[in-house]
Amino acid sequence: MNTYTLITGASMGIGRAFAFDCAKRGMNLLLVALPGPLLEETRQQLLHLYPVKVLIYATDLTLAHSIIELYEFCKENRLEINMLINNAGVGAGGRFENIPLEKYLKIIDLNNRVLVLMCHYFLPILKKHQHAYMLNMSSMEATLPLPYKAVYTGTKNFVYAFSLALREEQRKGPVKITVVCPDPVMTNAEALKRMEAHGNRAKWLLSSPEEVAELGLNGLLKGKAVVIPGKINWILVKLMKVCPTGLKMRLLERLFRVYSKH
Repeated sequence: MNTYTLITGASMGIGRAFAFDCAKRGMNLLLVALPGPLLEETRQQLLHLYPVKVLIYATDLTLAHSIIELYEFCKENRLEINMLINNAGVGAGGRFENIPLEKYLKIIDLNNRVLVLMCHYFLPILKKHQHAYMLNMSSMEATLPLPYKAVYTGTKNFVYAFSLALREEQRKGPVKITVVCPDPVMTNAEALKRMEAHGNRAKWLLSSPEEVAELGLNGLLKGKAVVIPGKINWILVKLMKVCPTGLKMRLLERLFRVYSKH
C-alpha cells in the first residue's frame, strides 16, 4: 500500500529527527515545512541513506487555505496517510507585557489552530486504515504553568488536553493517539540561549531531538497516551502534580526568573 507518514516542521529540530527515525523504520514520508533549502536538503539526505519514498511540501501552515491545499495535494496524489506527526510549533520566553502581541498570536495560531485543523482534515484519512497513528507534540511545560512563558505553556497545555480527549474519543477505533511532552530540547540558537540562561541545571533535563523522536515514536507505536522523555523530567512532572499550587508557582517563578528581562 502507498502509505505515508506526514510530518510537519520536518526540515529541522525534532521534526527532522522524526523524519530520519521513521525512514530508518522503512516508512515513506511526506515532509511539510516552511519554504527554503533545508527541506530539499533533508529529502536528499534521507534518500541517500534509506530505501523509502520521500516527498516534500513547502508551505506556511498558518496561511489561509494552506492546510486544505495540503489535504487536497494528498488526495490528488492518492497518498494514504497512516501516520500524522504534528510537530510544528513555536515558543517565546519573557515578561508577558514585553513581548509583542503579534508574536503571541503567531504562537497560538501555529501551536493550536494549525494543530486542530490538521487533526480535523486528516483524522478521517487515518481512520480508513486498519492501524493508524497520530502524534501531537506538546511539552513538559504543558503540566507546569511557567511564569515568563505564560502563552507558550498555555498553548502546550491545550495540545496536551486536546490530545488526551481526542484519544479517548477514538479509543475503540483504529487510530492510536499519543502526546509527547519533552523539555528542554536543543533545536536552534534561541533554544541554546535559553539553556545558557539556566546554567548547568538545564543540562540535567536536556534531551536531543534524536532522543525525543525515538522515544516518541516508540511510545506511539506501543499505544502510549503520554510520553515524557527522560527519567528526571518524568519524576519532576510527578512531583509537581502533588506540590501545593502556591508553592509550585513560587518555585517555578524562581527557576524561570532568568527570562524576566527578555
